[in-house]
Amino acid sequence: MSVEFSRQIAATPLPKSFNAAKDIDAIRILRQAGLVLALVDEPPERAAKVLAITARGHDELLRFDYPEERSIRRLAKDSWFQLAAARTRSNQASG
Repeated sequence: MSVEFSRQIAATPLPKSFNAAKDIDAIRILRQAGLVLALVDEPPERAAKVLAITARGHDELLRFDYPEERSIRRLAKDSWFQLAAARTRSNQASG
């Protein structure tokens, strides 16, 4: 499971559709782990739609603690969504 991909999903409005094969495979894994609610089409359509992040998915996003994000965590301690969005923006700015 890709934590970064989970963060990207959390930082975007849902539902969201994905067509890339690697994204669809990642969504299958997240769905099997119970971290997202998603619809995945079989070939030849090859598409997936993430409907929601589960409570377990939210817990997993908050479980990772990065030292540079401690100040962000303090600011966003009441909102998992704010934390995930801040992480994604930070990664996009540095990447």
